[in-house]
Amino acid sequence: MFKMFLKLNWKEFNRGNSISTKLVAKIFKWFWIIYFAFMSVMIGIIASAYGGPTMEFPLEEDSAIPFLYVNKQMIYFFAYLIVMRYFIQTLPFLNIKSFLLTPLLKKRIVRFSILKTVLTYFNILPLFFLIPFSYILSKTDNFDTVSLVIWNINIIGLIYLTNFFNFLLNNKNSLVYTVGTILALTKALEYFSIIDFTIYSQEFFYLFYELPYLTVFTWLMVFWLYSYVKQYYLKGLYIDTGLQINISEAKVEEFNWLDRFGKTATFIKNDLRLLKRAKRARTAVYMGIGCLFYGLIFAFTDEIYGSTGAFFGYLFSTAGFLFMFGSFVPSWDSQYYPLMMTQNIEYKEYLNSKWSLMIIGTVISTILACVIYSFIGINAIYAVLSGAAYHLGVNGYLVLWAGAYTKSPIDLNSSANAFGDKKAFNAKTILVGLPQMGLPLLVYYFGNTYFDHLTACLLVAAMGALGIFLKPIAFSLILKAYKTEKYSTLKAYKSN
Repeated sequence: MFKMFLKLNWKEFNRGNSISTKLVAKIFKWFWIIYFAFMSVMIGIIASAYGGPTMEFPLEEDSAIPFLYVNKQMIYFFAYLIVMRYFIQTLPFLNIKSFLLTPLLKKRIVRFSILKTVLTYFNILPLFFLIPFSYILSKTDNFDTVSLVIWNINIIGLIYLTNFFNFLLNNKNSLVYTVGTILALTKALEYFSIIDFTIYSQEFFYLFYELPYLTVFTWLMVFWLYSYVKQYYLKGLYIDTGLQINISEAKVEEFNWLDRFGKTATFIKNDLRLLKRAKRARTAVYMGIGCLFYGLIFAFTDEIYGSTGAFFGYLFSTAGFLFMFGSFVPSWDSQYYPLMMTQNIEYKEYLNSKWSLMIIGTVISTILACVIYSFIGINAIYAVLSGAAYHLGVNGYLVLWAGAYTKSPIDLNSSANAFGDKKAFNAKTILVGLPQMGLPLLVYYFGNTYFDHLTACLLVAAMGALGIFLKPIAFSLILKAYKTEKYSTLKAYKSN
């Protein structure tokens, strides 16, 4: 039965008009998988090299010991893994309705769909770190090899717990809010030095090495959660119940204060309603908020990433909403785009509304980012403001222009695939996307190398200011691209 499902998956990939696009997307996907696998191996080797023969046990608070340090950071690894799975991992339930018209048993359909995720890269990539890390540690004669193997088995079990837990996260909003609140509260308590959870993380994960029998409880939890998820989906595997689109009472928001913008206001109102109601659109807002803190990763690591790396963090911190929302114009309207094209709608007004919303989001992000990074220093504020100016005057147009070539239908009721699917990436979108981050970094690098930080920021801001004055020319090019791609976009949306 599994063989038949795999054959159907292969036929789905191998047929259709977008086979070349799928192939290119697969090549890019495997390139990054191989890259991260290689990096994981290198990190595992480097991490294990910090131990040496001086390590002493039992457990002690010494982060220089690699095994203890890794256990200490495991709490962050699993927190990030849960978040990344929720926003990026696509669950294999998209084509499940077609199987319901066949005599296949529902339990087999669900079992295949769930077990298909067992070999995803989220589950395999950690092994490229764990295996070399554990192997090198076992050669130091300071560890019991059997206990290390059992420790790895426990970690793998917890990884699969997050895998099956992701199925529930994607279907229970209350669970998402609960988990999000817990993760945010945990980070806040540690950031303000109230509770250091890494101490408890170190002790907890070290128990897997010290008490081998805990493996039984870990994998019992894995099999229980798998069984629970399977039963959960079996109960909802009916077209007229579980797979039916939920319909709730509609509440109309007027947004009358936007009427001053004329025809453009109609589209802005629709987009605001979209951001408020649609699960996938709200995900773009949440990710935009998360990007505000991206600069903190680079803020205090000039000696590692250099000043250009720090500038990249500040540049990206104000671009979250612009990229997450703007990169999928007009895909947000893919469900009714063919109907829209039969109406008397001016492309210019439609695109101007999307651009205006991205600008509003960027301005709000800039204000919040200035507040966040004001604690770091005036140089951080210069970087944030110059990056925002570049987004307003250049990236706003480039993101909108790239959208003309992004033929990626969006399921508004799903939060997965927040970065788009295979149709979102092609040669044209990549070519248009190169100046979005590469050009300001290049300008800043030369400005900072030959002058100073402030001058480099002013050069980047100057490009943004120039772009604002060139809006009529930029919009004429964007309009031309959208009109040229109109029918291929309609074909892509109808084929979904």
